[in-house]
Order: sequence, then structure tokens, then C-alpha cells
Amino acid sequence: MKDVVEMLHASRTFFLATEGDGVPHVRPFGAVVRYDGRVWFCTNDKKAVAKQIKGNPNVEIAAMAAEPPQWIRITGKAVFEENQGAKDAMFAFMPQLKEMYANEMDHFKVFYLKDAAAKLCRIDGVLLEELSV
Repeated sequence: MKDVVEMLHASRTFFLATEGDGVPHVRPFGAVVRYDGRVWFCTNDKKAVAKQIKGNPNVEIAAMAAEPPQWIRITGKAVFEENQGAKDAMFAFMPQLKEMYANEMDHFKVFYLKDAAAKLCRIDGVLLEELSV
């Protein structure tokens, strides 16, 4: 079984979709870690993405790998949690985040996906496997 975090790391950039005011919003993300059995993401709570997630926690993530050509789609409910261990894991994975938020650490937030499901598919859409998140 492929690992969701490894797949997202291999794609380097993945895309997180939210809904706000009845309109879909998609933006690139790159930071993801596995900590304490969960897959964690991060954002700044002043950004629109954080406000959209708080208004509607249903999100979808999509990424594509070049070799072999395949894509992954992950759906779930984003749950913000004050978890210093997850923040530290994120800083270890991407040290520039700690520098970026040095003066705004109160706004650095982590979230994981609850009730999440992931599908790994070939480029032609054929399901290869359903993954644990």
C-alpha cells in the first residue's frame, strides 16, 4: 500500500480545495507530515483558506506524480487542533516555516483530516488502490 504522505511529498506541490460563499477555491500546498498517526497540514489563520475551512471543513486534496503517471485524491473534514508536536514536526520537515512565522507564531495553525479517504488512480482514471489516511 502506498503512503499518502509519501505520495504528496513526491508530487512536491498538491492542491487543496475549499468552498467559501458557494464558490470553490483551490490553492497550492506543499507542507504535509505524519505525526502521531495523523496526516497534518498547516496554514496561517489570517488567510482565506483558514476562514473557509472553519466555515465548511469539507476539503479535497489532489496531486499528481509523474513517474509512474498517477494521481491521488483525498477527501475529509479538516480539524484544527493546537498540537505543538504536530507543529514541531512541520517545522522539522520545512524549517523555513519557522522562520516565516517567527513574528506571527500565534497565527501558525495545524490541521488534520477526519473521516478521510484517498484514492490512487492511473492517469487514465483507473483506480489502483484506496489508501488509508
